[in-house]
Amino acid sequence: MKRILKLAFIAIRSILLFILIWGGTITICKNIHEVILVENFKSKAVFEEDKSTASVKYYKIKSNETKKAFYEEDGIIYPGYESDILVTKEALLGPEVIRNSITFLVGGHAAYINGDYGDYNTDIIYPNTTTIEATGLNDGENVSEVFFSDYWADNYTYNEVIGLRVKMSDEKRREVNSLITSRLGDPYNYSFIFDTVNKSYCSDIISKSFKEVGINLNKDGFATTIYDLISSSDCYISYYHVYKDDVKYIYYLD
Repeated sequence: MKRILKLAFIAIRSILLFILIWGGTITICKNIHEVILVENFKSKAVFEEDKSTASVKYYKIKSNETKKAFYEEDGIIYPGYESDILVTKEALLGPEVIRNSITFLVGGHAAYINGDYGDYNTDIIYPNTTTIEATGLNDGENVSEVFFSDYWADNYTYNEVIGLRVKMSDEKRREVNSLITSRLGDPYNYSFIFDTVNKSYCSDIISKSFKEVGINLNKDGFATTIYDLISSSDCYISYYHVYKDDVKYIYYLD
């Protein structure tokens, strides 16, 4: 019996060690991939001196895009455009060592930008200056809600923001908009693994909605992280901004 227990302990320890090494390797690869994608995106940009100011520097990347990469209204530069995904790697809560660990392992936060066409089935219309987000940070009941996206535009919350665009038809965009709108009010999933049918977290509510129209943004099939969204072959970067010494540097497809 002792021998059996010892062998079982060794087997469990080996499995856990394998999972740890495998998970760590995947995480490192995704981090490296994110850096490569962002740097490659930035390397294609050309500085727009005429458009830039002392506080905002624009860098344009010529493309065949028909949708804007950002939206300007009342002096606010809203990152992304309708049906885009906004992500940040920056985790906000906890001591610095915890924040840095979360940033490295799973990233910070994700949001879906509402479309001007509104909900596909119910005709609920939200402007493209709003997002659907699952935050888990509100007082009382934490559910998926509609937010004004201006807080993504400044550096009071996030210093670095990436705008992702999914390769899909306008028809599928409308379907996704309907699906993610139908999940407003979903309770926040603090487990990140269990009960993902009835509960959602920030990147999960996005990946579930896209999956229903046949677009898989989480190829490894485990909990959807920010790095899964960035690294997905079905997504590409359309917008990026970062603040350095209170100067905003914007890179975008045009």
